[in-house]
Amino acid sequence: MGREFLDVFDEWADSYDKSVEGVDPQYKAVFANYDVILDEVSKCSYGNVLEFGVGTGNLSKKLMESGYSVTGIEPSHSMRQKAAEKLPDLPLYEGDFIDFPQFSKQVHTVVSTYAFHHLTNKEKDTAIQQFSRLLPSMGKIVFADTVFESKEHKEIMIKKAYEQGFTDLTEDLQREYYTTIDELQRIFTANGFHVKFEQMNNFVWLIIAVKNKKERFIMAQKMNVESFNLDHTKVKAPYVRLVGVTSGSNGDKVYKYDIRFKQPNKEHMDMPGLHSIEHLMAENIRNHMDNVLDIGPMGCQTGFYLAILNNDNYDQVLDALEKTLQDVLEAKEVPACNEVQCGWAANHSLEGAKEIAKDMVAEKDDWNQVFAE
Repeated sequence: MGREFLDVFDEWADSYDKSVEGVDPQYKAVFANYDVILDEVSKCSYGNVLEFGVGTGNLSKKLMESGYSVTGIEPSHSMRQKAAEKLPDLPLYEGDFIDFPQFSKQVHTVVSTYAFHHLTNKEKDTAIQQFSRLLPSMGKIVFADTVFESKEHKEIMIKKAYEQGFTDLTEDLQREYYTTIDELQRIFTANGFHVKFEQMNNFVWLIIAVKNKKERFIMAQKMNVESFNLDHTKVKAPYVRLVGVTSGSNGDKVYKYDIRFKQPNKEHMDMPGLHSIEHLMAENIRNHMDNVLDIGPMGCQTGFYLAILNNDNYDQVLDALEKTLQDVLEAKEVPACNEVQCGWAANHSLEGAKEIAKDMVAEKDDWNQVFAE
């Protein structure tokens, strides 16, 4: 169950966050693209998320920022303390992949990073059997972990680490239960999952497994557009969700938000009202928040995307949105509603925009709740 490594976890707790930054040359390749790996796990998740091997809470933080309801499982007392300090609102329990508390709330996604290799192949099989019973049809397992293409490849990497003088890494690769893609393919398939693998660095692979093969291609294939990986049947609009963060070469970060006004595939904004609220929001939100790059409507007519530069304050986004919608409700006219400044000036409705804003504001207390219970 991985508990034979608890002493290692407890000793590592104080320095773990430094390790993932690549300060230890022995493990620099193992943690290459660490933030990208966590982002990909978060993007591929949905609904109520159960995370195993929380560690110091780095993945948990990204999942929570994306609006998921997250419950954490961590066997190490020291690691749980670090995670609790970082994320006091995270429900966090003692446990492991096989022995963990049972919850009444439906779990939609099981996630883990850098932890599944602490189980033997037999224990991995037992864990996936349990997750198969726990998850609903189309439920997902999203892991990122060190996996090898073959036993031969594993031996090559051990030899390379030894020749580089990386004694700790060499011992690690020999001591812990790192497995192969073929073995994981067998385990997931035998337990009713369709599984895909994507290599993230020289050691780590992203593993996406979907229960119930009937619609496996749609859900298992990771697509380039983040919203195409979102299960729109599981969300509960209206909501405000952090979609992702894009880092520039000079250190700038763009934060993209999904501001969903209408329930997908159930309702939508009519174009005249949507057009007018777009003008009103684009003009007014910049009065309430700095560094707004853009706010624009989704083609499905259910919401808007908001892009902000160098500001990760979610509560400030909610506050600015509420103030902007109040501006809409108090507006006397639609700005730039003429043929000189607008490409379809005849297609506006101030009253329609106000109806959209009114409905959204009425649900403001639930904007941070993205998925249905």
